[in-house]
Amino acid sequence: MPRTPALLLAATLSLLAAAVPAQALELEVTGGSTPGPMSLDVHPGYYPLEFMMVVPSFQSGPTPLSVFDPLDPRTVDIGTDLLSNAWLGACGLDLHMRLGPYQLGAVPALQDLAIYFQAFTLLGGPTIIDRISNPAAFRLGIAGTFRQRFAFTVDDRAFGVVLPRLDRRWMVVGGGRGQLLAQNAHATTDVYDPFTDTFAAGPMLTTPRSLHTATQLGDGRWLITGGVNQTNDPQALCEIYDPVLDTFTACAPMGTPRMGHTASLLPNGKVLVTGGLQAVSVTPTQLQAVRDAVDTTELYDPLLDSWTPGPNLRTPRAAHAAITRPDGKVLLLGGISWDTVIIIGWLPAVRATCDLYDPAANSIVAGPSMATSRSMSDPIDLGNGRWLLAGGISSLTLTNLGTPTANAEIYDAVANTWTSVGAMATARGNHKGFALGGGQFLLAGGGNGTILSPVALSSCEVFSTATNTFSPGPSLTSARAGAAAFLTPQGQVQFFGGATTGGSITNSTEWYYF
Repeated sequence: MPRTPALLLAATLSLLAAAVPAQALELEVTGGSTPGPMSLDVHPGYYPLEFMMVVPSFQSGPTPLSVFDPLDPRTVDIGTDLLSNAWLGACGLDLHMRLGPYQLGAVPALQDLAIYFQAFTLLGGPTIIDRISNPAAFRLGIAGTFRQRFAFTVDDRAFGVVLPRLDRRWMVVGGGRGQLLAQNAHATTDVYDPFTDTFAAGPMLTTPRSLHTATQLGDGRWLITGGVNQTNDPQALCEIYDPVLDTFTACAPMGTPRMGHTASLLPNGKVLVTGGLQAVSVTPTQLQAVRDAVDTTELYDPLLDSWTPGPNLRTPRAAHAAITRPDGKVLLLGGISWDTVIIIGWLPAVRATCDLYDPAANSIVAGPSMATSRSMSDPIDLGNGRWLLAGGISSLTLTNLGTPTANAEIYDAVANTWTSVGAMATARGNHKGFALGGGQFLLAGGGNGTILSPVALSSCEVFSTATNTFSPGPSLTSARAGAAAFLTPQGQVQFFGGATTGGSITNSTEWYYF
């Protein structure tokens, strides 16, 4: 009997399926803003044209599959209320089945409504359903606003860092309670589950840390360096987070204790650590800690698990910032510092100067100076080799205990120049910034006041690259300074903790919906 093209195709696909080892089925879902787009991606297929299905639901499971197939003893993580709205299709040549983008309408009454999803492959064995994906979910929110859904971290924390995990959850690492120069650091982590909208305790750090750094290495692991410990002392201890093992493991310590330092991944796979405070002296005043700022640098080699001294900065720097340029050089900008003065010994300062590190030559030379002295302000990547620096602490004297500025400027890595732009309406430092799209960038929260007596802000401002000016943005639901922020796979930015009204540290979180 002659074989038809359909039979030949079926036979070929069967052979391909038998030859491919079993793989976990992955489901990625983005969306939740109303109005806004929603997209789904199912992968990997065993072979092109493998049948797939994605089922949405307003209910979480478990649901036994025996309801539909008596031969299937498994359960799924979603309900069956929207089964008639399932998407049916097949994966393409790249072994992905992509759905959308679909537009969600503006329905404010549905705010916080959870929509759950799970994907399946069909007719691959003795049961109707073959492989089952991870569950996924998002919760609806009004586009262009912040929303608190009362999901709280286990520990209240400021100055934590957020790491993505392989299980599609994300983890707040370290941070602490107390004032900027009087931290009580945590060794705990909090893991957020977007399916359940809850936090749970994660793996423990090897030591408490706040005001530390986290740098992703070339092999996917994360290097955690320095920060203050539970007694507010800067430490040299470092550790590695392995996302495959989901564990923290001590690695080689730095040569100098550091907090308020920078850590930058270099093109050769090493990590450059610069400056910071090597101690937090509090006598005769808390400003004495400024004198503990160092000008040293170190290089971590992940292959050898070792540190070697790098070239010295041209001036001590702490709470400064680092920009890795497209050419691999690292610009180290601003920061709190000090100057030697005859008779009284030294005076605190905030730098407008910059240093430029060249990894090929392992050298530091002068970079272009900013128009405004600043520290405690993170660079915001504008794209095309340009970064926005806005706000930050700009004045620090024996009588002025570190007040912020509203001034802003842009660094152009190609021209190696700074250009001043319009100022913010409110001076702020320790804020967070992220891209909104369309050449607009949101700067959220932070604090004004002084280093020792900060006043947390809930206000936000939007910077436009079209006009180089700021305009008012939507307010945070809670004032936050020193918060952590994370761009979620679902497409929102989640804020964690920070100092809030009255100076207390919060364990609340909130989301910005694009």
